[in-house]
Amino acid sequence: MRLWHLMGLIFLVAVIFTLGRDPVGLVAMIVFVVGVGETILGTTAVMALFQTLGALGFAKTLPAHAEALAATAVVLVVATLVMCSLLFVGIWVIQVVVV
Repeated sequence: MRLWHLMGLIFLVAVIFTLGRDPVGLVAMIVFVVGVGETILGTTAVMALFQTLGALGFAKTLPAHAEALAATAVVLVVATLVMCSLLFVGIWVIQVVVV
């Protein structure tokens, strides 16, 4: 770690602590973190979905088609559950902070 990395880290921590003093800053940080998490999870889910759809296109036999369809369904269900769970946790944390 170089000196400018340390200075940047100290600056980032100072900004987070300054924002964390009032409820508006806390809500802004929570929304930002949840938004970044949703973006990462959504991108990952779309990439996994493309992979399973590609497997569906490469399938030759009936069992291979069934396996690809099952994998696509699992990706859709799991991604939806994880993203909704993160969203609801973010909403819950905001409600706890504001009240």
